[in-house]
Amino acid sequence: MRAGPRADGNAVAPAADGSDRLTRATVSGVAWQGMAFVLGRLLVLVATVVLARLLGPEEFGLVSLALVFVGVVEVMADFGVSQALIYHQNSRRAVDAALAFTVVSGFLLGAATAVAAPYLAQALGDPAITDFLRVLALSFALSSFGIVPDVLLRRDLLFRRRTAVQLSSSVTRGAVAIVLALLGAGAWSLVYGQLAAVTVMSVVAWTRVSYRPDLRWWRLRWTDVRPLLAFGAPTAANGVLSTIILNIDYVVVSRALGATALGFYLLAFRLPEMVIVSVFQVLSSVVFPVFRRARDDPPRLRRGYLRMFRLQTMYGVVLGCVLAAMAPYLVPVVFGPGWEPAVPALQALAIYAAFRSLGMGVVDVLKAMGRPGLALGLSVARFTVLVPALVLATAYGIEGVAVTQAVVAMLFALVMQVIAGRVLGIRPVQLLVACAPAVSGGVAAAACAAVTAALVPGSDLVRLVAGLAAAAVVAAVILLGLSAQTRRDLRSVLRRGAEVSPGG
Repeated sequence: MRAGPRADGNAVAPAADGSDRLTRATVSGVAWQGMAFVLGRLLVLVATVVLARLLGPEEFGLVSLALVFVGVVEVMADFGVSQALIYHQNSRRAVDAALAFTVVSGFLLGAATAVAAPYLAQALGDPAITDFLRVLALSFALSSFGIVPDVLLRRDLLFRRRTAVQLSSSVTRGAVAIVLALLGAGAWSLVYGQLAAVTVMSVVAWTRVSYRPDLRWWRLRWTDVRPLLAFGAPTAANGVLSTIILNIDYVVVSRALGATALGFYLLAFRLPEMVIVSVFQVLSSVVFPVFRRARDDPPRLRRGYLRMFRLQTMYGVVLGCVLAAMAPYLVPVVFGPGWEPAVPALQALAIYAAFRSLGMGVVDVLKAMGRPGLALGLSVARFTVLVPALVLATAYGIEGVAVTQAVVAMLFALVMQVIAGRVLGIRPVQLLVACAPAVSGGVAAAACAAVTAALVPGSDLVRLVAGLAAAAVVAAVILLGLSAQTRRDLRSVLRRGAEVSPGG
């Protein structure tokens, strides 16, 4: 039987073997998204190392603060309308309406940001970023054209095609920023790198979908937009709050401790964010549409969630613990001795990232179950607790802020997993059993890494390599040698990955 066309023009695979096909689609999506993430983050890491050595803490901190604001606003640029396309599986007309709404929102947000730049800079804690904000306002309009085609690739699980979109952004941002920094553009190299990246990303996204808007796509009708906003508004609000929660510490540090302290803190946060937190953001782009398709089969959804929980904690907890142990050797080797004041904050933020991995996936489940309001409520509660705690923590410098982040992440990881268990019908003991190998493996690997690095003679580079090697051996022994379920999960994932068609 031939595949029928979708509303966006992309082909649909035959519906045979729904459960098996969904598993293969999940593995394929994670594989392609993972590859795009690894390559993209390697490029970002190289760019960060080069720019950190070229710009210094103050310049690096100033532009990064402006980019934090851009990142927050980009999450709400379309008020969740495009995200609603994943949940509702809407008609072509609804896709046209989402495109029009997204573009209009992008231009309005860009204009508002340019006008309000002086006041926004003051609110963020440093008037020196005013001009950066005015130029970066262009990114909202430039990126608005690529949001809908990118969401269509996610909705239809076409993650292989989406890989090119993600890599185009990372390559462009890093290449433009490094070249301009070498030419003497200073902090502006980061600004122009951002503008170039969103422009190229939008262009590439359109080349990866066969959907083309109707000639009257720009004519918005309330009947088309209303159901999208009903789901999208709380989803967008939750996304904004989640992004603010992820970045509010930058604003707090900037206002209380200054741009130089912010530069050290940003660098400390960058490694855990790149190698741990961002991985789960990539996973989220796959999990939401997949869980949406499995929501009518509760047993399968529970099994899938527990498997995901085991594997994500195995990655996040172990890596976070090891990163905390090796930070004293990692920072001077990678970024240079001038960045050593960032080491204590990096250690605490690595533990923060480990705790975050224990709470990931819950929001995607709630969205897939049609309960974005509950996800929004969790974000409101987290924000209410986090902000005053961070403000008080600035009395102890960036180290106090980092430790506070870790404590709040631990508390909310517990709360979110309890809620996920209630929604899905998973007992708390099942969740504890699922994450136990990761926790024991992470603690043991970190202890072994720290002891090995301290005892091995030689430079920081030698100690770093020795410590990481020891951690890898210990983690592998504990996770694979002592956990039969982990071995079964990995075998299943690898088997499904081998069966996935290279198409799509």
